[in-house]
Amino acid sequence: MDTITIILNGVEVSGYPSTTILDLARELGVNIPTLCHDPNLASTGACRLCLVEDERNGALLASCVTSITPGMNINTNSPRVIEHRKKILKLLLASHPDSCLVCDKGNRCQLRQLAAQMGIGLNEFQRLPQNDIIEEVNPFIERDLSKCIMCGKCIRADQELVVEGAIDYIHRGSLVKAATLNEVPLEKSECTFCGTCVAICPTGAIMEKERAYTGTVTNTVTTVCPYCGCGCTILLGVKDGKVIQARPAEGSPVNAGTLCVRGAYGWDFISSSERLTTPLIRENGEFREATWEEALAAVAEGLGKIKESSGPDSLAVYGSTRCTNEENYVLQRFTRGILGTNNIDNGSRLYSSASLTGLGATIGYAGTTGSFDVLERSKVIIVIGANPEISAPAVAYAIKRAAKYKGAELCVIDPCFTQLARFARFWLQPKVGTDIALLNGLAKVIIDKKKFDMEFVSRMTDNFRKWEESLERYTTDYVKKVTGIPAREIQQVAQLLAEAEEASIVYGNGVTQYATGTDAVIAIANLAMLTGNAGRLGGIFALQRENNARGACDTGALPDFLPGYLSITEPQNRQKFEEKWGVKLPSAAGYSALEMIEKIREGKLKGMLIMGENPVESFPQPAQVKEALSSLDFLVVADMFLSETARLASVVLPAASFAEKEGTFTNFEGRVQRLHKVTEPVGNSLPDVDILLGLAEAMDSPLPYSSSQEVMEEIEETVPFYRHLAFGEAEKKDSDLADVDDGGTATRRLHKGLFPSGFGRFSPVKYIAALPPEGYPLTLVVGSVRFSFGSGGRSSRSDRMSRFYNNGCIEINSTDAVKLGISDGDKVKVKSAHGELEGIASINADLHRGMLFAPVSLLGSSVYKLFATVIDPQSKTPAIKSCNVRLERV
Repeated sequence: MDTITIILNGVEVSGYPSTTILDLARELGVNIPTLCHDPNLASTGACRLCLVEDERNGALLASCVTSITPGMNINTNSPRVIEHRKKILKLLLASHPDSCLVCDKGNRCQLRQLAAQMGIGLNEFQRLPQNDIIEEVNPFIERDLSKCIMCGKCIRADQELVVEGAIDYIHRGSLVKAATLNEVPLEKSECTFCGTCVAICPTGAIMEKERAYTGTVTNTVTTVCPYCGCGCTILLGVKDGKVIQARPAEGSPVNAGTLCVRGAYGWDFISSSERLTTPLIRENGEFREATWEEALAAVAEGLGKIKESSGPDSLAVYGSTRCTNEENYVLQRFTRGILGTNNIDNGSRLYSSASLTGLGATIGYAGTTGSFDVLERSKVIIVIGANPEISAPAVAYAIKRAAKYKGAELCVIDPCFTQLARFARFWLQPKVGTDIALLNGLAKVIIDKKKFDMEFVSRMTDNFRKWEESLERYTTDYVKKVTGIPAREIQQVAQLLAEAEEASIVYGNGVTQYATGTDAVIAIANLAMLTGNAGRLGGIFALQRENNARGACDTGALPDFLPGYLSITEPQNRQKFEEKWGVKLPSAAGYSALEMIEKIREGKLKGMLIMGENPVESFPQPAQVKEALSSLDFLVVADMFLSETARLASVVLPAASFAEKEGTFTNFEGRVQRLHKVTEPVGNSLPDVDILLGLAEAMDSPLPYSSSQEVMEEIEETVPFYRHLAFGEAEKKDSDLADVDDGGTATRRLHKGLFPSGFGRFSPVKYIAALPPEGYPLTLVVGSVRFSFGSGGRSSRSDRMSRFYNNGCIEINSTDAVKLGISDGDKVKVKSAHGELEGIASINADLHRGMLFAPVSLLGSSVYKLFATVIDPQSKTPAIKSCNVRLERV
């Protein structure tokens, strides 16, 4: 592309066409002041402070919206420019309150900074009337419109980045202001309290409410959000050794200046009064405080005795998707090399093992194949079995931006209404559990109409003919009968996908948490390969619930795989690690998470180490899980809180939070990001890696690591697809593996391009109808809610989130509610064949008739007591997404 040459402050410089004067100046280190500009937003020229002079003709130009043209002679600080900037600032100050000394924005106020830089003191302009402070009930955001300078950044962030539309300009002329529809408080609007407007506001007009500290934060640390699998980059503010605020970090390729309510306001669990601060040892049925030396000695003795008396395979370890890559790697080495067993698993077994198994069997890669950029530029996006608005907000933002601003066609497949359905061209509502029939039906339509990517299929895949034959019965009439979706809509969506230049399929727990979850993932991969959207264009996006679910599996916290997904049963794989670690490794695959509970009940497991997980709350049939764990000869739990599982332990070890340790997390797209230590661990708590190293030493088998960096260096050596990742380089701008030569530089994403094995494999899967048990006519679907996360272990200990969350309701279709004589707010009882629980009814007209919805944690009680322990035979994932129930009014 040809460049354009201009004169900038007397120097000849060049830039590309369409580059604005402001962007070119900033590239060259020339400062031009602005109040309304942000690199993540479309420029509007609202504040006019970025005026520059073209000395060819004396024109004053708003540099943020003016592209460079040949022959320009730009002066960014001419006398005329300075005069106009001062006048603009004085006009802004004339409608701004004289409250700088008591304003909580303090020295962070950009208006104040610019006024000081330009030497503006007393203002000769007449004071203008100011808008009122708006009273808010929510604990997150407060607005003082008397300080608003009408830059519009909050509105544009809401509409361009988050794409929510909660606020906009209202009124005209001097009465104009940024407000919600009908000027209702934020808590009664569409606002999701993501905090993006707070972070982007240049003055004190929109501020964080109930701040931990009202002064200027002088120390900030970039790290990674501890919640969902998006892995948003956050900036934590620190004062006197305590975290006091969170903001989106600039320049993140994941969240692009945004956060969600959890990332912005849910971090304060790290300073909860319920944090464990010292080790606990159970004596005579009660816990007593102990030193680390005592606790580790007790654990070493307890596990050692069981290993000696009952053998290594009488022990098991359950790792965490909230622990770092380094911690999970050390945990699996400790399990295999010191305890001598492959009985290790991690929390992702509950929701993402179907992806590991299903995608591994088809595309040969155990996770997401695309990036956020790929998703946002896709021409067609299908979202199936996922509600990213709640479970992965950064993904939802990208999808909405693609649909609203970039022309993407969106298809949402979900029996429940989600906010993404508002942006969708098609919203298909299949009956619960019929995804495989629908996906196979879409594939058959594409094949029958010869709309598939024939060249890609013939050159890059195998087993196509056998798979094609398996689709014979999935006619549109049959699929309509099974799913309830009209044949015309099935055909339209199939045609949309087949004709797309670049398409992406996004799926989540609504696909994976079924007994047929692996088959459903295979059906998704088949469809992506059929249309050429697996690896080459578009992508498959397997959402993860926790922030390091991907990394925990990559680094080997699995019963059947060594780090890098090397099968434990293959002698050459074991030999590689035996030579590295200097020990003999067990050869048989170990027990998965749910199998561990079964083996405890059978008496085959005697001792267990649980690190950072709470199976009593997250497994089906929690009463049986509690009974099983209570029967162990020895149970040790490392956690931040005295969870329901930790209360059963023989020894409890206090673990550090994400803000109190170093390491890396791998998000759902395979992006490895550096976790920085922000503050010291609370009390005597320790990072999990230090706990493991101390425990290894107490068992007379010390491990050769002194830091997380040394662990990551070994991961780079032993895990092929981590080899281009340098620990010290992890925060640099991302590059894809396909873009890195064998010499290797830093990379953030672990996969790009075609199938790792060279070919994708079509695999036939079939839909099997499941008949509901007699007496339970309703289908309960379990999901996430905005102000709670998972079973609530951390979010319930976040002060503002827990106060704003109403403990959840049982949502019911309005027709069903009338039939059952239930009104909004009634206390109801949900019964299944395996348990019951009580809750408050909430009428939701968007639900299918015959459906109920409930959050995972309902009135402090796990909804999983309603579920039987049914496991996907391929992935060993429990079926905990839906079950058959009946509803009674209490």
